[in-house]
Amino acid sequence: MTGKRREDGRACRCDQHDVSCVGLTVRRLSSERVAELAEEIWTASTGRILPARPIQDPCGSRPGASAQAAYQRRRQQEFQAWLHGWWWRLGAVVGAAAGVDLLVGLTVGAWLGSLMALVAALVAGWRLRFHPSASAVAWRRQAAAQRRTASALQPLEQRGDLVLHDVTLPGWPAGLEHLVIGSTGVWVIQAWHHSQPSQKHTATSPWQARGATADPLPKLRWQAAVFADMLADGVLLPVRPLLCVPGGRLAGRSVEGVTVATTQQLVKIIEHGAPLPAGAVDRATTRALELLRPAV
Repeated sequence: MTGKRREDGRACRCDQHDVSCVGLTVRRLSSERVAELAEEIWTASTGRILPARPIQDPCGSRPGASAQAAYQRRRQQEFQAWLHGWWWRLGAVVGAAAGVDLLVGLTVGAWLGSLMALVAALVAGWRLRFHPSASAVAWRRQAAAQRRTASALQPLEQRGDLVLHDVTLPGWPAGLEHLVIGSTGVWVIQAWHHSQPSQKHTATSPWQARGATADPLPKLRWQAAVFADMLADGVLLPVRPLLCVPGGRLAGRSVEGVTVATTQQLVKIIEHGAPLPAGAVDRATTRALELLRPAV
C-alpha cells in the first residue's frame, strides 16, 4: 500500500516503522490463518459451527515442497504468457523454412531446398520453444538443494532426533526449510545455492561478493529468533541458525552469528553442539509439533 492514498486524501503511512497497516498485515497471513478467520466470521454471522478440520502433521511435510510449488506456479504463468505469442512463432518457423527453400532451391536445386527447409524449420522451432526463465529455474534449484540437505540430515532422524522439513508457523509469510530438535539443541537450517548473478555493485557481504542476489544471513537469524520466542514456554531455549552451502572458504566457520557448513559437515556440527537437558528437548519437541504445520 506504499504510495497509495486514503479517502481523506492523505498518503498511506504503511512504510513508516511506527505505523501499522491493515493491508500489509492481511497480506502476511498464511492461507491456513485466512481459512481460520473465514470460519470465525462464518460462525459469528450464521451461528453455525463448521466441522473441525483435521490438523496437518508437520512430520508429513516433504523437503522442498514449497519451492517446487513456487516453481510450478511460475512456470505455468510463463507458459500461458508464451502461448499468447504462438502466431508470430509459427510465422517465424514458416518464414525461415520458406526463405531457406527459396534460396537453396534457386542456387543448388529443389530437392536440396526442400531438405534444408525442413532443417531450418526444426532449428527455428527448437530455438523458439518454451523454456522457463532463470528466476523460475532458481526455485527448482532451491527445491533440489533442500532435498539434498534433507538427505544429509537422515542420520540424525535415525538416531531419534526430530527432523522436520518445509514447515511454517501459523501467520508466517515464510517457512523453515529444515528444523532439527535433539540432544544438542534446536537448529534452524537453510540450504543456499548460487542463483542469478547480481548486478555489478560494491559487495556489502561475503554472499554478494560470491554472486548471490541477496544476503541469506539476516533472514535466517530472524527465523531463529522468532522460532525461539515461539518455543519459549517459561524457559527460553537457544535456537541456532545453520546455513548449508555447496562449499567454499566460508564452510565450517561462523559468519555474523550463523554457522556455515557443507552437506558433509552438517551432522558433525549438530552432533557437537552444546547438550540440552532431556526435559528441555522433550518440551521443545512437543511444542514444535503443536505449533508447526506443513508449508504447503
